[in-house]
Amino acid sequence: MNYSGENMYDLEIDRVVSEIKSRQAKRILLQLPDGMRPFAFQLLEAIEKSSNALVFLSGDSCYGACDIAITQAEELNTDLVVHYGHSSMINNAKIPVLYVHAKIDIDVDRLIEEALPSLGSYKIVGLATTIQHTHMIDEIREKLTKKGISVIVGKDVNRKMSDAQILGCNYKAVITIKEQVEVFLFIGGGKFHPNGIVMSTGKPVIIANPYTGIISEINEFNLMDIAKRRVAAITIAKNARIFGILVSSKKGQRNLEKALELLKRFKDIGKSAAVIYLDEIRAENLNNYSEPEIFINTACPRIAIDGVNGIERPMLTLNEAEVVLGLRVWECLWGNQYME
Repeated sequence: MNYSGENMYDLEIDRVVSEIKSRQAKRILLQLPDGMRPFAFQLLEAIEKSSNALVFLSGDSCYGACDIAITQAEELNTDLVVHYGHSSMINNAKIPVLYVHAKIDIDVDRLIEEALPSLGSYKIVGLATTIQHTHMIDEIREKLTKKGISVIVGKDVNRKMSDAQILGCNYKAVITIKEQVEVFLFIGGGKFHPNGIVMSTGKPVIIANPYTGIISEINEFNLMDIAKRRVAAITIAKNARIFGILVSSKKGQRNLEKALELLKRFKDIGKSAAVIYLDEIRAENLNNYSEPEIFINTACPRIAIDGVNGIERPMLTLNEAEVVLGLRVWECLWGNQYME
């Protein structure tokens, strides 16, 4: 069968169907990131035809491996969640989760030829990518080495992630090798992950976009506007009196224990604070809480860094909140595990 997106993603239909049959699952919740939803009906029909299971589509957010639709799955009385596009994170849910990476093959030779001019002034390069391309890291490393470039690949062994893999909230694979490299080569699209690499390591990043063939660079100087905005938000927070501490109900982002610790610390220094518990941090969910001068986000740190449209009040990460409380020094945070 021909699927839209088949030329891009490895959908692993046979593995999905085999898992459904081996579990004798009758009701399935299929969860897809936005980029895969244009061919969701074709994927659903293929799974149903081969498995005879009833498949539901999750219509809520799918931001990452931390955002698994377990509550929906329970409400629909499903036997299995099939989650596409991310690596395994949550393995202790009441309903089992099958993670399908949706791997994407790339033209490594072309990518390296396009990236070489930008890498020419660097002697030691670190590699980074998302789960879609980690299966090609060995080939990329081997071919860069043949071009005379020393390559180092890091890994977050505690999370059992693939070599060179980074997440929007986890940059351990680059942090562990930042002192050994001069620059990182990121294979992927967009600036979301490269920005996180620079903020977490202080090292420049060459972006090799395998979809467009465009090579670009981000360095710490390029991120000074972000740095200035973060310092401004921290300064405002130091003079604020009322804080809203945000806790996400998403299983992989829920950080209630840390939120309660912050709540106590702010009250101990005479500040007013409350925990706001919600599924998704959006303007329409928060703007009617008009009293807090500052929001502190205990979920994915990128929510605070990248901002939320429509929320005009400053939002801090957990680490930035600890700067406000005097537990950290901002100058030591920037370029050093800022996103952790």
